[in-house]
Formats: sequence, C-alpha cells, structure tokens
Amino acid sequence: MRSSTRAGASVRVLERTPFPRHHVGESLQPATTTLLDQHLGLGPELAAQGFAHKFGAVYVWGETREPWRVLFDPRLEADWQGLDEAGLLSGGYEHAWQVDRARFDDILLRAAAREGADVVFGAQALAPLLEAERVVGLRLRLPSGEEVEERADMVLDASGQGCLLGRAFGLQEPIVDLRATATYAYFADAGGVPGVLGRHVQLVITVPEGWVWFIPTSAGVTSVGVVNRGKERIRLDRFNEILAGAEALPLAGATRLPGPSPDQPLYFARDWSFTHRRFAGPGWMLLGDAACFVDPILSGGVDAAVRGGCDAALTVLRLFSEPDALSDEATLLEVYNERTRRDFKAYLRLARYWYGNNRSVEGLFWNAHQAIHADSLSTPLRAFIYLTTGQYAADQHLRVFQAWQEQNIFRSLGIDRDALRKARQRRPLP
Repeated sequence: MRSSTRAGASVRVLERTPFPRHHVGESLQPATTTLLDQHLGLGPELAAQGFAHKFGAVYVWGETREPWRVLFDPRLEADWQGLDEAGLLSGGYEHAWQVDRARFDDILLRAAAREGADVVFGAQALAPLLEAERVVGLRLRLPSGEEVEERADMVLDASGQGCLLGRAFGLQEPIVDLRATATYAYFADAGGVPGVLGRHVQLVITVPEGWVWFIPTSAGVTSVGVVNRGKERIRLDRFNEILAGAEALPLAGATRLPGPSPDQPLYFARDWSFTHRRFAGPGWMLLGDAACFVDPILSGGVDAAVRGGCDAALTVLRLFSEPDALSDEATLLEVYNERTRRDFKAYLRLARYWYGNNRSVEGLFWNAHQAIHADSLSTPLRAFIYLTTGQYAADQHLRVFQAWQEQNIFRSLGIDRDALRKARQRRPLP
C-alpha cells in the first residue's frame, strides 16, 4: 500500500541501491536552497550540516590569466574587500551551499519519506509497461531476482544519466560540441582563494587539457576535478601533473583522500552533455539528469533537477487533482516539455558562451571549441545590448545571472569585435 503525501498523492520512490551513496555535483545555486526550503522546509537542516558556504565563483578564464569573480549578492560585490571572514559569514549575503552529495541526497530522500512518499530500496527498474501508446507502470527486478510489474498513473523518470525511459523510447540526443569527461578526487586541508572569500567560493581554472574545479564541501574536504575531452579517466600521475600546472590552485600541503577503491584512486564521470527530443508523454515524464544535462561549468545540475522536480510535481498535481485536467493531459505535458526545453537551452547557450570566449589558453581541448560562436547566444546578448545601447532585454527563461553579473562576465570573458558587431545587429529575443 502506498502512503499519501500532503497533497493527497500516492507516491512510491524506487531506488536500486541504499542511501547515502557517492555522487558528483557538489556545487549548488541559491535558487536550489530557496526551493527546497519553500517546499520541504529544509533550510535549517541544510544550514546545520557543516556544508561550505558558496558566495559565488572565482575564475581564471577568459582573455587574461587574472582571476575574476561572479558573486551572488550585489551588496557583497561592493563590500567584500572590507570584510573579514566573520563579517562575511554573518552579513546575511545571498549564498548557496557546496555539499557532500551523499549526505545532501540522503537528506532529500528522508524528506520525501517524511512527506509521505513510500521509499523502496533494492528494486531495479527494467523497462516501461505500455498499453497502446501510454506508459502504465514499470517492470521491476526485486532483490530476490523476481521480476514484477508495478502499475502507476504516472511514471516520473529520475534515473539520472541512466535515462531509462529516454533510452527505451530512443529519444536521447548528445550535445557533441560539449562532450567531455571528468576525473576527480577529494583532498583534505586544502587552502582557498586569497582574501576573505577563501574557501567560501568555487574556483575554476583553465588548463591546456580543459579546466579544473576546486569546490570546498566542508571545513576540511575539497572536491578537485579535471574536465577534458578524453574518453577514459586520467592516470594518477597525469592528474597530479595537470593540477601542478594549474596556477592559483591552492593545494599546497593538501592530502589526497582515498579514491573509490585501491585500484581506482580517482573518481570518474563520462560524457554528460545531452538532451531528449521530448521530456514527457502519455503517462511519463523525465526530470533531472534523466531529462537533460549541460556541461558543469555553470554548476547547474542540481538546480535544474530541483526546478524540474518542482515543475513535474505541479504538473502531476494538476493532472490528478483538478476537474477535467486529465482530458487536457496533452496540453499540460506539452507545457512541461516546452519549459524543460527552454531551461535546457538557456544553460546550453551560457555554457557555449563560456567555452567560446577563452582565448588565453592553447591546447587540444580549446581547439575543439573554436567552432563555438558567442554571437549565436541569447543570454549574453542581454549584456551586449545593455552595454552597447543602454537598453536591457530579458530572455523569457530562468534567471541564471542578473544584469550586473552579466556585465562583469562580459568584461572578464571578452568577445571578439566581429561577434560583437553581429550581436549589435540582432534584435533581442522576446
């Protein structure tokens, strides 16, 4: 028997393996915390975990090798040089968290159970059940090895990059120009960026092989990874060489923590940029990484998953709680399709803009991105128009950056004159 949530829905969450479990993607956005607190009241619990504050990010990326920053709060942009660490942490500045994903994900799952979801571990989803062209449930393998059928009015695929339904329906589309892999590890006793921001920001540094992330997840642990275009994990000796060549990477005196196993001292994540031709259909919806994922340069994976989860939940509640909504299922699912597609494209445009505007590093990774044209993007176009005509036109999609942040990004990344000329000639998107 499934339990009932606050909204009266009967929800079963199927997880193949127990929580907590390792997952990459530790750097969050402020909107993530806002949504989780608004819907689940998780703000105080997240704040009590000892996760690292994230007031923004510092980049060594663009036209020069000088570090620059994007902070979440305009007040902090004005105040940070006059603050000490205590003032930074007590100043009420907008921030996100950089988290241990095993603990963070466990908090979310336990919150779902408290809200009435029936959480089942050990059940492996094998394939959708179809009647005519509608998904009516899943075929599962239980821990005993027995295969059973689980029926449902709506199947929400949150299977991550396993993409159960997307693969079953042949809907997946890779984003070839952003194809990359990451090799990463965890370090104890690493430093931080100079000044008051210290270990309270994410640091990103370009290298000939790609780029390096530096993400403190607590007072003592830091996630450090190398993103490149290789298909296999980087060897440990090569990993160490790349980190040693990343100037401004504060690892002096740090100790690398053990990897996933003795024969695999480093963690690894492969090709992650992809989307689907559709994100919903009769009886089914895709959300989070099972729907789409864009290169992690913007740290948008968890944010997109939480937003997508909220959108999917609201769609389902409308379908099954409002009179006559089921008769308009196709329309409601198409709204979800378009919203997910719009948000994905917004992140994709920003990622391409970021990669298309790095002219201070030479290397095979960067040569592979030379075909990415910054003038084809919509979100940075807001900055171009704002700076060149004094007008501000907002795209109708999620707000990743504010106008003042985009001005900073524009100045720091730069753009070639020909691309700027083309951007001036284009009209703002509605």
